Amino acid sequence: MDSALTLLRRGGRTVLSMAIAFVVAFLAMAFTKNPNATPMGYVPRSFVSTYPEPRFAAQAEPLFSQFTEWTVRVLTLDLGSIRTNEGVVPVTSLLVDSIVVTLIYLLPAAIIAVVAGTVVQLLAVAVERRDLTKKTTLLGAAAVATPVFLFAYLVHIYLPVFVFRLAGRIVDLGYNTRETPFSTRNLRAALWPFLTMTFYLFAIQLRAAGTDLEQYAGEPFVKTARAKGVGLLGICRHVFPHSAARLLTVLSSEMLGIVLVGLYAVEWVTRTPGFGTLTIDAVGSRIPGLIFGVVLLPVALVVAVNFLQDAYYELFDPRVDRAE
Repeated sequence: MDSALTLLRRGGRTVLSMAIAFVVAFLAMAFTKNPNATPMGYVPRSFVSTYPEPRFAAQAEPLFSQFTEWTVRVLTLDLGSIRTNEGVVPVTSLLVDSIVVTLIYLLPAAIIAVVAGTVVQLLAVAVERRDLTKKTTLLGAAAVATPVFLFAYLVHIYLPVFVFRLAGRIVDLGYNTRETPFSTRNLRAALWPFLTMTFYLFAIQLRAAGTDLEQYAGEPFVKTARAKGVGLLGICRHVFPHSAARLLTVLSSEMLGIVLVGLYAVEWVTRTPGFGTLTIDAVGSRIPGLIFGVVLLPVALVVAVNFLQDAYYELFDPRVDRAE
């Protein structure tokens, strides 16, 4: 019963977080200057239209009426339409298409980075050198501190050379919006953001996993395993269950904000028409439905992941203190 009440309260906080994000986005559009009201407005990459009105809410209509209307529209996913080079398309379709483009490279990059970063730090704990975990953690922290667009720049320089040597000919790595995201050309174009995000997420996981696993390097059960001649992989199997939940959720909770910022920078630099590029275009074009979409989707992802993580700890992890 206590667990159910706790989860109910946290669910209420989740809904409140979404409501606050919606209100903040609405007020920002209603009261900030729109640069597209002048002839020299923003030129988006993902579509060809902008919102040129000087105010989000029309002067002749009460602000509260606009707020009520958009509340209903957001709840019903009626976010309007946008004019693109292919014609007028719903905002929801544009959002889905951009998310697909992002997930094509981001999911494998995240899986590889999380697994590789965790394995490296587990091996650092298993090795009989207590300072090795600290060194790998510092290495990860230094890599995270490096601007992600520098990773993208380095990949941009060396990836075409690598592909040329591999294929024996010049290969166009540019993204073609007229083809599907799964076409051969666009999958090749996804290599650039994929490699950049893999390096970046690996650095994040290396730092986070090192911080979490460092405490086990000198634990008695690890020393005992070493004394008994247990190999490195055996020690890793002993250590991993103690922090598995934390390691598997680190990128989806505490580090998600850093990942999103990296995503925006990488997609803009690599000219990938994914969710990051669409977010920047939404801010510049000031189209209301698109603004709500790109703002509320990440917020929904963050609060949903945090709620699921809290639910896991509350229901299944006996080490969590349920007192509030």
